[in-house]
Amino acid sequence: MTQNADCDVLIIGAGATGSLAATVLARAGLDVVCLEQGSWVEAGDHPHYSGDWTWQRRTNWNSDVNKRHHPDDYPVESDSSQVLMWNGVGGSTNVYGAIWPRYRPSDFRKGDEHGLQPNWPISYEDIAPFYEAADRLIGTSGLAGDPAMPPREACPTGPLPFTRAAGRLAQSFDKLGWHWWPAEAGVISENYDGRPGCNGCGICNGCPRGSMSKFSMSIWPKALAAGTRLRTHARVLKIETGRDGRASGALYVDRNTGRTAFQGARVVIVAANGVGTPRLLLNSRIANSSDQVGRNLLHHTLVSSEMWVDEPIESHMGYVASVIGREFAETDVSRGFVNGFQFNCLTGTSAAGEVAAGWVTNTKAPWGHDHHAWFERHFGHGIGIHAIGDDLPNPDNRVTLDPTLTDADGLPAAKLHYAPGENDRRMMNFMLDRLVDIAKAAGAFEHKLTDYRDEDGIYRTPAWHMIGTCRMGTDPTTSVVNGWNQSWDVPNLFIVDGSVLATGGVVNPTPTISALALRAATYIRDNFKALAAGGRAMAA
Repeated sequence: MTQNADCDVLIIGAGATGSLAATVLARAGLDVVCLEQGSWVEAGDHPHYSGDWTWQRRTNWNSDVNKRHHPDDYPVESDSSQVLMWNGVGGSTNVYGAIWPRYRPSDFRKGDEHGLQPNWPISYEDIAPFYEAADRLIGTSGLAGDPAMPPREACPTGPLPFTRAAGRLAQSFDKLGWHWWPAEAGVISENYDGRPGCNGCGICNGCPRGSMSKFSMSIWPKALAAGTRLRTHARVLKIETGRDGRASGALYVDRNTGRTAFQGARVVIVAANGVGTPRLLLNSRIANSSDQVGRNLLHHTLVSSEMWVDEPIESHMGYVASVIGREFAETDVSRGFVNGFQFNCLTGTSAAGEVAAGWVTNTKAPWGHDHHAWFERHFGHGIGIHAIGDDLPNPDNRVTLDPTLTDADGLPAAKLHYAPGENDRRMMNFMLDRLVDIAKAAGAFEHKLTDYRDEDGIYRTPAWHMIGTCRMGTDPTTSVVNGWNQSWDVPNLFIVDGSVLATGGVVNPTPTISALALRAATYIRDNFKALAAGGRAMAA
């Protein structure tokens, strides 16, 4: 086994949050090493330039790890949702859609609101400066002034072009008297930081141009320029601890040679996502005196709609999500449930996708006599909508280690169990009715709903966000990390991915995860000497 010299900070995972933490800490002059089990994803690796792009998006470029079977992946057993992750530099930003809304202030105090979710140990105001810092580093687009949200700085680039499909939806929301606003995006609308502005090619699924913030192109160059040492194809097997209970580093396998090595560190940061992080901690048997590692898996509730209007709206072009609707984002118990939801209003799909694979509701063109007539009426006329809600935590929804299945290096696979609760199901029924309202207001000649019930009529939300499995809190008996993302049990161990989110909110989590990573990295930077010398966990 190779024994590497100790570094100041070891980061496990080179995705969005690992890259942000590395940038902050390396710029402060700390010796930073990052271990990533995957590889670089070059622009030419993306399928966007291939004639069979639609097919690749469903197969070897599928965002679901269990449908892609890439050699850098590890197996994940799941009884409910797709498992959106990408093991490689930039992580899931290689395949995500970069919808970029923020949490609302109420998301941080659900314990006060109704008590069925915990309060966060921090507030919106604590994280707001780091939302702004993340936006500037990453490059975002949008329009400030949304009346449903607190005031914010202007986005680094202005809102993306408002498409004809977005206009049709906005008219529908106006007719219903509902809130809508141009969607904020982790996509630059004009040239920014050496990257080209979005060209509106449509159906975003990662971006080889870097217009959508693919972190291997937007953040990792900064981290490397600051001195971070990044080792790819380095799969971490176990985080080691010393007799003092502190993390001493990580044992990993160099997947190029098959040899094991140990990387010592004074501070260890885990950035392996809401599935990979609990898997690693459980396998390492650390940081789990609370028995909360892996528990309270959140996916979001999700139902979907697809509608078609007579007007040609070129819905296959433009950024994937142009309008966001927060009319129902806050709790109103008269609806029959607590928490709320929002609408992500989407573009249509490509011609090949419309014919063979469908998009939001998997509605496909018929083959045979009616094929051309169906295609002429539907292609460029469709609008998709996801209604995404804040699901309640359940300790039985969790990530565990599979008792038999292992990855290529012998590590137990992650096993996911998730089922929506009664409150979530009531919310989903209400969401479906509101999707019908939108279709009627839009004057759709046809619409389809997907409620994601299985053959037994049980809801199985397929939402792809995997968060909450190492949540932060104020009590070490009910949480895994404190308000600085610091382990209660292992004082020099920090977690900076989606597993720390105490609640799911109604929005895509990457902006909040990124802001939290910057906040935690800033804390480590400013307190490194004390942390390296044995500083204990403390409340935020």
